Amino acid sequence: QCLSHLESSVLVTCYIQIGPLESEHPQLYGHAFATVWDYGENKVGWVMQLVVDAAVHQHYIATHLLQTLKYHSLFSCVNIVGLVLSHPTACNALAKYASANIKDVELDFICQHAKGILASSPIIYLQAAQLRGLLFQDSSTSDAFVTDAILSVFTEFYIDHTEPLAVLEQYKKKGQWCLGELLDGHEFLAVFPIAPVSLVHDY
Repeated sequence: QCLSHLESSVLVTCYIQIGPLESEHPQLYGHAFATVWDYGENKVGWVMQLVVDAAVHQHYIATHLLQTLKYHSLFSCVNIVGLVLSHPTACNALAKYASANIKDVELDFICQHAKGILASSPIIYLQAAQLRGLLFQDSSTSDAFVTDAILSVFTEFYIDHTEPLAVLEQYKKKGQWCLGELLDGHEFLAVFPIAPVSLVHDY
């Protein structure tokens, strides 16, 4: 339900050697799991998981993990990147990947393409995901609670949002957020158009 085809997916890991002794093995402190698929004539690169150990938060690990995806051949033709995750830092890291700003997202692009991108996904829970928030709300929408969100997906993953909500407040205080609130059972939706990466080949 949550995985794509292995031949279309890539795993990036971050190991850090904390101790001063060379004999000590580096420890795993983060990973990113991503996949690609076709959406019409476009190639979508999707971050399915982005996990960083709390001990190294605010050390740009999430940013570096996603930037590393650019060096994989699967992502060389990607011109749209996206994710559905609950942590604001993950959304910000993806914005940096796309050379964008998380406080100034291209809402028109997302409104036009979000439904089609998710429907074309090989990941079952994304295909069935319900888009929520002011961007997708119309006059027939009667759910008042969606007005607190702007770009969200109702995934029905009822997980503890304590830490993401605390981080979200910091982004909002700095005026660096435009995706709205994080509601129970929901995750943020972030989608960005990008220029495909040109790989450098050795001859």
